[in-house]
Amino acid sequence: MTVKTRKKLIEVALPLPEINDASGYDKMPGIGPHPKGIHHWWARLPLPTARAILFASVVDDPEAHPERWSTEEEQNVERERLFGILRRMMGKKLHEAPEVYAEAHSEMLRHCDGNLPAVFDPFSGGGSIPLEANRLGFEAHAGDLNPVAVLLNKCNLEIAPRWRDYPPVNPVDRTTIGGADAWKGNDGLTSDVKYYASAVRAKALAAIGNLYPKITLPAENGGGSADVIAWIWSRTVASPNPAAKGAHVPLASTFVLSSKKNSEVITRIVPGHDDPAGWDFGVFPRKPNSDELKIAKSGTKAGKAQDFICAITKTPIQRSYIQAEGKAGRLSARLQAIVADGPRGRIYVSPTPDHVKAAQYAASVKDVQDARETFLAGPLPTRAEITGGVCTAYGLSTWGHLYSDRQIVALLTLGDMVHDIHSQVESDAIACGMDRDQSKDYARAITTFLSLAIDRCADFNNTLCRWSPSNQKVMNLFGKQALPMVFDYAEANILGESVGAWKTCVEYVADCIRTIATRSNSQNPAKQIDAASESNGIKNLLISTDPPYYNNISYATLSDFFYVWLRRNIGDQYPENFGTVLVPKMPELIAAANRFGGDQVKAKEHFEEGFKKAFTSLRGRMDHRFPLTVYYAFKQDDEAVSSEGDDDATEVAGMNETAIRVR
Repeated sequence: MTVKTRKKLIEVALPLPEINDASGYDKMPGIGPHPKGIHHWWARLPLPTARAILFASVVDDPEAHPERWSTEEEQNVERERLFGILRRMMGKKLHEAPEVYAEAHSEMLRHCDGNLPAVFDPFSGGGSIPLEANRLGFEAHAGDLNPVAVLLNKCNLEIAPRWRDYPPVNPVDRTTIGGADAWKGNDGLTSDVKYYASAVRAKALAAIGNLYPKITLPAENGGGSADVIAWIWSRTVASPNPAAKGAHVPLASTFVLSSKKNSEVITRIVPGHDDPAGWDFGVFPRKPNSDELKIAKSGTKAGKAQDFICAITKTPIQRSYIQAEGKAGRLSARLQAIVADGPRGRIYVSPTPDHVKAAQYAASVKDVQDARETFLAGPLPTRAEITGGVCTAYGLSTWGHLYSDRQIVALLTLGDMVHDIHSQVESDAIACGMDRDQSKDYARAITTFLSLAIDRCADFNNTLCRWSPSNQKVMNLFGKQALPMVFDYAEANILGESVGAWKTCVEYVADCIRTIATRSNSQNPAKQIDAASESNGIKNLLISTDPPYYNNISYATLSDFFYVWLRRNIGDQYPENFGTVLVPKMPELIAAANRFGGDQVKAKEHFEEGFKKAFTSLRGRMDHRFPLTVYYAFKQDDEAVSSEGDDDATEVAGMNETAIRVR
């Protein structure tokens, strides 16, 4: 039977400047709470792009209705009206403007006989398309092979929507802020995540607070004690020059701690009379002059390559030597500086023995070695597996190698405390009138979001995190889709109150929960499936998806970083998703030659055959009244042109992405 189709708005025109601007803003860091903030995901599709494409895939172009708009002028007027709806859909903080989604929903209903199709994204990843589908009022379904992606979509489509408009259950907020009707959206859920996170922090401070001591400030900084923001460490290697007598020397990419104008601070190498190496790091209050600052910028590096200079003998240390020492397990680390939270901003203090001992004490904790030999023992990807830099050339070969002893102790402790808080949440929920099953599900919701916060802590608490001298804070690992080697790394005070701390990480995740603002939830709309061989069993779908880009990013490999912690902390609550030791690799639809013994032909065949199977299946289950849209990466010229070629494509978002329609 031939299905009668009508030309959709996406096939004719879109208000591209507004979509570009909104999508560019959506991708910017530091724009405040956002649904993407509940957990990191790589190359996430901008939300404005997703909602624009979904809307324009359902709404008819006026040209399809000559009986209503017979002239080109009349059609342009109606098209401009539809553009007005789209432009309003490109607004900022749209979770605070439900009327915009309501207007779009009402308009779409007019174009599909009052019943919206179900939307399915078989490569859902970070969940932009299913999330926006749900917000627009579609029945949204998300599929992905990657269990981390599946969990994120569950949070967006199942967990957060289920507890919409529920008041908090914690004993403080449920009695002090209005009645049950005062809690709208996910405000109650957000309140509980913050409350129970605070309880976790209190227990963690009691258990391992001794590993995170305060710092005594020098007299020139006013004396007294202050909270530590971060510790800055420099990796060291035994000098290859015999004159150094085997002493370890620093591999520092920079000695600049603060580059803020008129507040510059640098580290200096000073004589260490009580140290076997004969040197130490020192921070001095005197402002460096321009020559000192220029020298400090390059640390002990030699040129642009990853070669260094021996701080003792001034002889070169070649990268190949450092790599060999790293693979032999002979790299070490020295505390370079301590960053304190002073009364008027950042204060930089020289290393002290008690702070060195506090970090070293963590090495005696048995659980550290156990963790490295069990769930953190999985292999790190090599350069052949991911684009961008990798640290494996320097001997960091397992996930456990990415963390210092103290970082592992802290992450283990937080995970244990989150696991223990489950029973407290359940008990409080029952006290608020929930039945046994509801209380268990709610406790799972709280511990799930707390576990996502632990993942955020892990991203900010590993030995590949840099210290940024310009904005004076710890930078997270995954600024890119890579695991680059970092020689001088920053260790956040995970029990403090600054960037990378449990408190700030969980508060950010909690605030982002509030922005999800979905309309409703379906039963199990997020499933772990192999798009090339399985389906969700639903037909008559509007399919929109952002699939993997050939061999651009290995999501399965990178997401092991988070998977190992999620599996340890809440794997028992999602046994259907966390049954494997690591994320499944071989079925992933990317052309990864390393998975086929370096055979690029087999990798290409795997990718192309998998895509054929996936889209053959999808084509058979789509609602042919609506186009199937696929996003793919491409390189564009300086002069961007929309709707190029055979009118099958519409450029969107200026994000090197294209949505193509398939009838």
